[in-house]
Amino acid sequence: MTGPEPTRSREPTGARALGNRFSANVAAIRARALRVGARQRPAPRLSAAEWIAIWISCFLIVLAVGFAFDALSVARARAVPPFIHGIFEIISDAGKSQWELWPAGLFFLFLLFGNWGRVPRFVRAFWAEVGAIAAFVFASIGGVGLLVNIVKQPIGRGRPPTFDEFGALTLQPLRFDWAFQSFPSGHSVTGGALIALGLLVFTRWRIALLLFGLLIGASRVVVGAHYPSDVTAGLLLGFGFTMWLAAVFARAGWAFRRGRSGTITARLGTIRGAWRSPARTVTALAGLVDAMAGRPRYIPALASLGDGADARLTHRTEPSDGA
Repeated sequence: MTGPEPTRSREPTGARALGNRFSANVAAIRARALRVGARQRPAPRLSAAEWIAIWISCFLIVLAVGFAFDALSVARARAVPPFIHGIFEIISDAGKSQWELWPAGLFFLFLLFGNWGRVPRFVRAFWAEVGAIAAFVFASIGGVGLLVNIVKQPIGRGRPPTFDEFGALTLQPLRFDWAFQSFPSGHSVTGGALIALGLLVFTRWRIALLLFGLLIGASRVVVGAHYPSDVTAGLLLGFGFTMWLAAVFARAGWAFRRGRSGTITARLGTIRGAWRSPARTVTALAGLVDAMAGRPRYIPALASLGDGADARLTHRTEPSDGA
C-alpha cells in the first residue's frame, strides 16, 4: 500500500506572481545600488564658491537676454505669418514632456514585472541597461518638470499676452493663473534635458537633440507663450538638472559610471554589443518575452544562433540586478 503523494509547492500565479516579481526586482535594484555605492570612491564635488559662480553666471545670462530681447520678441512674434506660426505650433507641441515621460515611465514599470531569473545573464544585463536609461529619462524630464511647475507659482511672471497691460517684467506671485506662469518655460526645460541626454546617452543623436531642444525653446517665443529669458532659463535649468541627476545615478552605478578622472559616461556596453550582432539582438528580444512569460520558451529555440548570445549561458533563479 502506497502512502499519499508528497504535496508539491506551486509557484504563485496571476497578480500575486506579478507582485512578487515587482518586489524582487525593486529589492535587487536597491541592493545593487547599495553595493556599488559602498565601493565608490568619493566623487569630486563643487565648492560653495563654484556653485555660487554658476548660479550668478546663469542669472546674468538670463537677465541679459531679458533686457535685450524680451520686449522686442512680443512685436516680432505677432508679426510672424500664420503658416510659420502653424509650423512652430507643431514644434511646440512636440516639445511637451508627455512624449518622453509616458513611454519611458511605462516601459521601466513594465520591465519591473519580468522574471529575470529565468533568462540568461546577457539578456538580464541588456534589459537592465535599457531599464536604467528609461528610468533616467523619466526622472530627468519628470523631475525638472515638476520643479519648474512649483517654481512658476511663487514667481508669477506674466506671459507675452499680458505685455500690453503690464509690460514684460510684471510679477504676480501665487496667482495660479496660466497667464502668470511664464518663468521659466516648461517646454524649454524639456528641451534642455534632451540636449543633456544627447551628450550623456544618445551621443549619435546629440546634434539632432541639440537642434530639437533649441527649436522647442524658440517655438515658445514664436507662438507667443514665453519671453526669450523664460526660454533661456528653462534650457539652462533642464540641462543642469539632467547633468546633476546623472552624477546622482553614477554614485549608485545605475545607468552611468564615473571614471577615475571624474568623467560620467552611460553604461551601454551590453546594448552596444547586442546591436552589433543580429543574433544577440534577436536573443535579447526573445528574452524579454520569456522574462515576461516567466518561463524559458523562445531562448532555448535560439541556441543554434551561436556567437555566445545565449547557448552557453546558464539560467539563474534569483532576481536580476537589472530592470
